Amino acid sequence: MAYQALYRKYRPQTFDDFIDQENTKKILINSILNNKISHAYLFSGPRGIGKTSMAKIFAKAINCTNFKEKKDICNNCENCIDIQNQSVDIIEIDAASNNGVEQIRELKDKVSVVSNKLNYKVYIIDEVHMLTNSAFNALLKTLEEPPSHVVFILATTEFYEVPETIVSRCQCFSFNRISIESLISRLKYIVKNEKINIDDDVIEEIAYYSRGGLRDAISMLDKLCSFTSDKITVDIFKSINGMISQIEIEKFYNDILNKDSKNILEMIDKVNNQGYDFKFFVEREMFFVRDKIIQYYVDKIDIKNGVKFNIDLVNVLNDILIALKESLNPIVILQIHLLKFINSCNDIDCNEKKLVNQNNHLDNISQEIKKESVDQSNNSFQDNKSLSNISINEQVKKVRINNSLATADINLKKQFLQKWPSFSNFFMDSMYGKISQLLSDVVPEVVGDKYIILSAETTGLMNKIYSNLSLAESFLQKIFNKEILIVVVTKVEFNKIKEKYIEDKKKNIVYQIQEECGKLIDDKNNLVNRAINLFGNDFVEIE
Repeated sequence: MAYQALYRKYRPQTFDDFIDQENTKKILINSILNNKISHAYLFSGPRGIGKTSMAKIFAKAINCTNFKEKKDICNNCENCIDIQNQSVDIIEIDAASNNGVEQIRELKDKVSVVSNKLNYKVYIIDEVHMLTNSAFNALLKTLEEPPSHVVFILATTEFYEVPETIVSRCQCFSFNRISIESLISRLKYIVKNEKINIDDDVIEEIAYYSRGGLRDAISMLDKLCSFTSDKITVDIFKSINGMISQIEIEKFYNDILNKDSKNILEMIDKVNNQGYDFKFFVEREMFFVRDKIIQYYVDKIDIKNGVKFNIDLVNVLNDILIALKESLNPIVILQIHLLKFINSCNDIDCNEKKLVNQNNHLDNISQEIKKESVDQSNNSFQDNKSLSNISINEQVKKVRINNSLATADINLKKQFLQKWPSFSNFFMDSMYGKISQLLSDVVPEVVGDKYIILSAETTGLMNKIYSNLSLAESFLQKIFNKEILIVVVTKVEFNKIKEKYIEDKKKNIVYQIQEECGKLIDDKNNLVNRAINLFGNDFVEIE
């Protein structure tokens, strides 16, 4: 018998098998029990969390003759068995490879044909956002008024790529990433059933590595089982996946702390020679330093060399990550940036030099700040250290988010994304070099007529763009040859915006363009940041 991959073998077969999507399960089950089955559903969320599996379970549930009695799929009735044997009434379509208008027109012709055996004929369209505009238009009328025996289930990882006209005709469900605890529980269940010899620590590592995706987690377990029939250890897991142990991460941090260039270069060579992912290695180091800073601020634990060193190191590592995205020689980027950092002056030397020179340069610096306050269109990049002091006008921010959603257009976003990679052409530009690097590291989530929502992985990246907002918008205007107003949010905040937008769509709430009054960033506050950056906190008083 041919081997079956674990993620296929353990694909959920009933609602009870499904984990961490409780609200979605409850609504779908109640809709069947109360005979309120809709004609179209839209499942959205990250890959590998069960959208297609849920679609298949729901398709089986609405046809199961024993569902109302058992309140779940029986898998024994004639209809359930027919579906398990690839029923012709359950049609799965991959929109990535069948995205043309001709395929959708063919679908429309077949929709009116009554089901062969089942009560409902179900069309599951996976990655529906890949359909062309013409295909969406062809699907629109059929989706709005299908025959009573037809149910459409659309699945997508890119909710905002689906036209509003399609979204408004569907019941929408947003799937969450699966929690670490649930991933660990499910993996332990599989390990026990398959009699896999594996350390519990490895199961936890797999759960963290998969970042909320159950399919990725199970596939990783399958990969480890193929590597060895002996006990699977953490060392095996790390070696297969190009990961460095926590001990080596800590040693690398201490080498940077001690300015040991020889050991630093040896470690970078090791990462390179063993084929490890440089970006993942730098991310691990960033998280380690982040934990040090948290110890200082939250747990009140003193850290060696002071908090400023660690904050500066995080900034350097972040700059390295940005540079690695475009570099063809990542080892050179890592070597040069870190050698430059460890050979720069330490905190005490820098502070002493600043104090000695400040008295001689107060007049010149004062004139520079005064000039900046007069000429607000000055486009020089501000690499502020006091980024937490940036003042954002929340009302203007809400207006920009609202206007982005009100004018959101898939075609505009596609045009936008086509030009996004061209930012790398400006990385060495004297004016736009740094801001182009920062913008290339954020994600355009919603693109409207002139309003755009960008998401950043970190608050630090978001604040760096906000501290250079006029320069960022000037750069985008140069690229796209029209006025562009941006609003930057963290990934977490954007997910909340997305959820609210989906809920509003269900309630048929229409977003209207609002007038923007005032500025997104308080210019006075930017001036204060600049003053603090130049004079130091001890020399600046705010009145």
